[in-house]
Amino acid sequence: MDTAANNTSLKSQYAAQITADLERNSAEHERLTSEITALQQQLSVLEDNRALLLGMRQSLGDEAIDAMPGNAGVSSPEGGSSAARKSAALPTARTPKKKTDATSGKRKAAESGRSRPKRVREAGPTLQERIREDLIQHGEPRSAAEITATITQALPEREIKATVVRSTLESLVAKGQAHRTKQQKSVFYSATTPDTAAGTAGPS
Repeated sequence: MDTAANNTSLKSQYAAQITADLERNSAEHERLTSEITALQQQLSVLEDNRALLLGMRQSLGDEAIDAMPGNAGVSSPEGGSSAARKSAALPTARTPKKKTDATSGKRKAAESGRSRPKRVREAGPTLQERIREDLIQHGEPRSAAEITATITQALPEREIKATVVRSTLESLVAKGQAHRTKQQKSVFYSATTPDTAAGTAGPS
C-alpha cells in the first residue's frame, strides 16, 4: 500500500512539473514570436524607406549628388593625382616657363583624354526617362512589376528593384508626367498627354 501511494505521489509531482515547464515554454514562445514580428515590421519599413530614398536620389540626378556638402571636399582619382603632381612640381618652379607650359599642356591633354570615355559611358537616358518612354510606347496602363520586367530585360547589367521603379513612377505622377489608377487591389500607371498633364497641374 505504501509503495502504491508513493508511486501516485511521484506521478502527481512529475505531472505538475511537466505542466509548469509547458507553461513557461509557451510563454517564452509567445514572447519571442512577438519580438520577431516586431523586428520584421521594422525591417520592412527600413527597406521601403531605403528604396524610396534611392529612387528619389536617382530621379534627382548626378548634379544634386555632386552638389552635396559631403562631396565638396572629396576629389576624384584624377583630381587627386593632378593635385599630387602639382604639389610635386612646386620645388621645381625655377625651371623655364616654356618647359612648365609644355608639361602642363601634356597633363591637360592626358586628363581630357581620360575623361572623355567617362562622358561617353555616362551618356544615355536615366531610369526615369526610360520608364516614361515605356509608358508612352505601351499607351495602356501598366503595373510597376510589368515595367520592372521590361526595364530589367532592356538593362540586364543593372539590378533594378520593383520598389525603385514604383518610387520613380510616383515621382512622375507628382510631376504630372504619369497618371495613377487603381483597379481592385492593383495600381496601374499610364503616361499623361500634354492636355492631361496641364489639367492635372492646374487644380494643384
